[in-house]
Amino acid sequence: MKKLLAVTLGILTAIGGFVDIGDIVANSEAGARFGMRHAWVVVVGVLGICVYAEMCGRVVAVSGRPVFDLVRERLGPRWRSPTWPLRT
Repeated sequence: MKKLLAVTLGILTAIGGFVDIGDIVANSEAGARFGMRHAWVVVVGVLGICVYAEMCGRVVAVSGRPVFDLVRERLGPRWRSPTWPLRT
């Protein structure tokens, strides 16, 4: 029973890291507007987040550096955020 509780808490913690209030509101609005016709988008999005998180974990474990640090190093400073002029 303790093992099941530990696994459940791990899954809830993993979900909590990716699902924020914006996701909940956007998914609720899309569900109200389109019904179940676009449920596949949520499934594809969640799978994409899972693959990205797993890949980032491996990259950080091997390199010991944050993923965005490596991307910036590899692509150069011209590949920065499109919102950089808006930052103070």
